[in-house]
Amino acid sequence: MKKSLLVGINRYPDPHDELKGCVNDVRQMEETLKSRYGFPGDGNMRILTDARATTKAILDGLAWLAAGASPGDSLVFHYSGHGSQVPDKNGDETTDRLDEILCPYDLDWDHPLTDDELADACANVPQGALLTVILDCCHSGTGLREFAPVRHRFLPHPETPHSAKPRPPRPARRFGVSVTRTNAVLIAACRDDQTSADAWIDGGCHGAHTYHLCAALATGARDLTYRALVSAAGTALSLAGFDQVPQLEGPARLLVDPVFLPLPLAVKSRL
Repeated sequence: MKKSLLVGINRYPDPHDELKGCVNDVRQMEETLKSRYGFPGDGNMRILTDARATTKAILDGLAWLAAGASPGDSLVFHYSGHGSQVPDKNGDETTDRLDEILCPYDLDWDHPLTDDELADACANVPQGALLTVILDCCHSGTGLREFAPVRHRFLPHPETPHSAKPRPPRPARRFGVSVTRTNAVLIAACRDDQTSADAWIDGGCHGAHTYHLCAALATGARDLTYRALVSAAGTALSLAGFDQVPQLEGPARLLVDPVFLPLPLAVKSRL
């Protein structure tokens, strides 16, 4: 079974927060998964964009993604939109006391969608199934940088107003790393100290990371590994003039296997 949840948010309630390339990211990822990797549409693919991409809808979608999964299944969660950080409330972030969050359409700063909630939602994915998490947003608290024609996908917490003055460096982590402790792979759009670009590319607005990741998926070999994919996307981003460096997280045994191919099937394909 192949299932996917694709989320892209251009429009936020505050027009100042709006992005332009996230819905195109979803369309590009949808086409890549269907045409290149045989992911079905209809009942096995859920797409949430703009006002439909609420916190509840995303969490319900993640629960749907994991429900009924069994060994050999391939699951994909793709998110394009804003990311941010909020003060940690459960005490598990002892270094910087911050939680990474995604920013749904109805973002509630007091009850945000945290890294911990993503891990909980994906906890029911069984061993032998493969979950691929692809995030094209900013996950660091190092600040918002904007310069035309690029918009970066980070929302500052309202209690920490953005300032032009440099802030002291502080530890930061990529959203979603906690899901990779078992049978999930995370592809993040940038390093912890970078932001993710929403930019004009090839005649349209796209997330720079999603655009070049999908291009690498479309042109790569059928047995393209996760390591090779992220390397190819990073090279393409650099050649296009973007300074963000995509990151790969997950169990070492999965990172050298073909993209979207669960380990048991990948082993069989080599025999």
